[in-house]
Amino acid sequence: MWIWQSNPSAIPTSSRWSQDPESERRALPLRSNAAILTRIDHVAIGVADLASGIAAYRRIGFDVDDSGVARNDGDHLQLLPAPREGLQAIALASDDLAGDSAAVRARHGIAYLTLVAPNVQPASRHPNGVQRIERVYIAVKDVAAAAAHYARVLGVPAPKMERGTVINADMAIFQFGPTALGLAQPVGPGVAADALERRGPGPFQILYRTSSMDAAAKWIADHGLPPPARGIRNTGEQAMLVMPEHACGVTIGFVGPA
Repeated sequence: MWIWQSNPSAIPTSSRWSQDPESERRALPLRSNAAILTRIDHVAIGVADLASGIAAYRRIGFDVDDSGVARNDGDHLQLLPAPREGLQAIALASDDLAGDSAAVRARHGIAYLTLVAPNVQPASRHPNGVQRIERVYIAVKDVAAAAAHYARVLGVPAPKMERGTVINADMAIFQFGPTALGLAQPVGPGVAADALERRGPGPFQILYRTSSMDAAAKWIADHGLPPPARGIRNTGEQAMLVMPEHACGVTIGFVGPA
């Protein structure tokens, strides 16, 4: 799997994940102890112009600072100028960065995933009520094969398959603390199918937990955007989606109480 990265040199060498086939043949055995990847630390979104990207995410209701960062409870979003808009990279926090990075490199890696040390900072008060990342979704062509690959690379068990009713996809959800990576194979029309058609395999959606869906919807409407599309998750919760044309190539989802 591949996705363009705006600035690979910005990722420390110790944390970049190899794509060398020779490393694949030298793969380390999976850890016998529990995985220590603790959560999604941050996501990086490519924008054509930083000022325009900041304005777009402020319209969606994020408290984005002038450097393009919006901080949540334990994670953050970063906007970065790039020749291609969209979700560029996902960073997972590890409490054994050197050990986990070495293990993952030896298992071939995944190009758009990186490892970082935990770096929790005070959360912003977002007008849309966002508290934290719930999931980041990754479009794949074969969810069973992708799940087996991710499980091996990340050193965790492969999850069972489930049907995502809002994104209309078969999914494998890897849970890391309060956050998760969701692999999504489209089963019909919807945002997952659109992303796979438009960009190919790779990250396409960030789902956020908010303290108030109605507050998020009102802020979005008051700032000139179309009403978000709504649906019911397979958990029974309501969710709503801001489409990529309003979020610099990323589908932004919200889930939470009314």
